[in-house]
Amino acid sequence: MSKSASTEMQQHARTGLVTPSDVGMRVAGGCTTVVLVLMSVSGTAGLAVGGVYGSETAWASAAFRGGDLVSLAVVPVLLVAMLSTLRGSRAAAAVWGGLLAYDVYNYGYYVVGARFNDLFLLHIVVLALSGWGLVFLLTSVRSGLVSPSDRRAAGIFAPLLLGSVALVLGGLWVAAIAREAVTGALPTGPAPASGLHTVYAVDLTLFVSSLVVATMLAWRRTAYGLVAVPVMCVAGATYLVNLMVASFFQARAGVDVAAFSPGTLGLTMLFVAASATSLRLLHRLAPRLGDAS
Repeated sequence: MSKSASTEMQQHARTGLVTPSDVGMRVAGGCTTVVLVLMSVSGTAGLAVGGVYGSETAWASAAFRGGDLVSLAVVPVLLVAMLSTLRGSRAAAAVWGGLLAYDVYNYGYYVVGARFNDLFLLHIVVLALSGWGLVFLLTSVRSGLVSPSDRRAAGIFAPLLLGSVALVLGGLWVAAIAREAVTGALPTGPAPASGLHTVYAVDLTLFVSSLVVATMLAWRRTAYGLVAVPVMCVAGATYLVNLMVASFFQARAGVDVAAFSPGTLGLTMLFVAASATSLRLLHRLAPRLGDAS
């Protein structure tokens, strides 16, 4: 072992700080760097190149184009969060994780719900690397945290919001699926049956289940709950912005949807507030990666 490596290990043992040289952080950073490049390329192409989503219905094509615009807006925020994390900020690490979780959820739609197109392989890589980056990042965010002593110390508002959304959204989708199984009838609206199938599958598999896990971890007052809650709050807030932009694109494309939903905006603001409170709590307990709370 080289002298510099030995010195670095000794310093790490003394401080407990997670540094960019740690394997997990290296993997997360490498995955995210590739994700940033591919999101920029695919988002720009999806918006600028006509016919990329030409084989989709108007409902789906407009939604994907709206998602591409939000992805381009996410890129600089994700980059700043990653760089701030490498300087030791735990709250920035949770934002980084939340945006990777958003990518997993968002690009799940592109990979599962879209027909073959020129960007299909890029979407697959973004989805896969966002997932693996998130896996390796979360351990570093968790490092140094201990379980809070009571629910007030763990925060109440954000877990309550996540649990409520999981209950309502999951309940609606499960009821619709059960109704279709019994009667063969799906809800009527602008979304085709294939679109509803994708929405139910991706939402329940990737989003609702994650909200449930985060809520349970927080309710049980675990240190992992302190990480999972802000990650899912950031992911939820970002996707709600995606949903609003997609609705605007769909309305402009002639799809029978409202260009603006006050309800969605209100829920977005709740998720933004929950993100702020849970990130503030995480920063207060242990602002630097590796700090003991």
